[in-house]
Amino acid sequence: MLRRSRRITAEPGTVLLVASDPLVIAATRDAAQRMAGPPAVLVTTGAEALCHLVGPGLAPRHLVLEGGQGDRHSPALMSALRDPFSGTGVVVVDRPGLPATPGLRSVDAEGGALADALIAGGAPGEMPASDIAALAAGLERGEITVRFQPMVRMTDRRAVLVEALARWERPAVALGADRFIPMAERGGLAARLTRAVARRALRELAALRAPQRLRMSFNVPLAVLLEGDMACWLDEEVRAAGLPANSLLLELTESTEVRDTALLRRALTRLARRGYGVLLDDLGLDDQRRSLLSLPFAGVKLDRKLVLAMPRNRRARATVESLVRQARRRGMVVVAEGVTDSMTWRAAAAAGCDVAQGFGVGRPLPPPALPAWGAAWRASLG
Repeated sequence: MLRRSRRITAEPGTVLLVASDPLVIAATRDAAQRMAGPPAVLVTTGAEALCHLVGPGLAPRHLVLEGGQGDRHSPALMSALRDPFSGTGVVVVDRPGLPATPGLRSVDAEGGALADALIAGGAPGEMPASDIAALAAGLERGEITVRFQPMVRMTDRRAVLVEALARWERPAVALGADRFIPMAERGGLAARLTRAVARRALRELAALRAPQRLRMSFNVPLAVLLEGDMACWLDEEVRAAGLPANSLLLELTESTEVRDTALLRRALTRLARRGYGVLLDDLGLDDQRRSLLSLPFAGVKLDRKLVLAMPRNRRARATVESLVRQARRRGMVVVAEGVTDSMTWRAAAAAGCDVAQGFGVGRPLPPPALPAWGAAWRASLG
């Protein structure tokens, strides 16, 4: 069936289908029945499929693409289809005499084979968690990539910021940040990794040529933030990307305890003089780092668990309201992470948060797909 909606509402288990061949449509419906899941959704255009793939909310679990059509679709759609972190398993149904679609799995139109491929999903490959030498080599080869997760201003729902999230991609292997960033910090690669992420993210942001220039943030561990030369190499990277310094925000991660607040104050001041604001990341309930808000941070990001608890937990709401008041007195912006639905949005807005981030706004996306997210987000507001 064809499902059209201004708001993307496909169920997480839905099999999306981009096809016109009756044999491919029948095979996909047969596969969906074998999986005992929701019925297949027939998506007639690549643009409509892209809205499902990058719009706000949970990602569809499966997408079936008729073979031989890859070159007809936009680069943004193909980027989203090939993203191993999307949460959507993509399968191409072969058609005799047509070329394969590079980077995507192919099966024939027999229902059992298609169902098996869909059930198998598209999980990224694995890698030994202690392979520091491989990470060092990956840094040299440029294997660190980024995904952009959009953030919107709560007063007018306008996109104002993206967070650049690090990924490690090599042939047949793709790892999220939690699998390799702790390893980098243990193995002395944190500074190299941070600069690699900044370089890649800044160039991806510059390539978007957005009508209104979005700002970008990315995570920085404490040890790297305190290094005296950080502002200098940041200057080099933003100049190389052709962007102003104020397009960049840094997020101080919570992975290391702050023992010398005077040293941190000097680092924050040094960066601010060059135009780089720093956000205190993942501030949660009963967080001992709350005292750090007396330092010259540009803002604070609330931990997603705290934000998710707000609609039903009075103490969580009171904590956020208190943090917002404290931030207001110091001219800081407050970002609510973990905004997944209208309930968390209303709770965060009522508490006075400035910016919303979470799956209810947008998932982490390949940078070329960001303009398509913008179109899907605006459509969802209608």
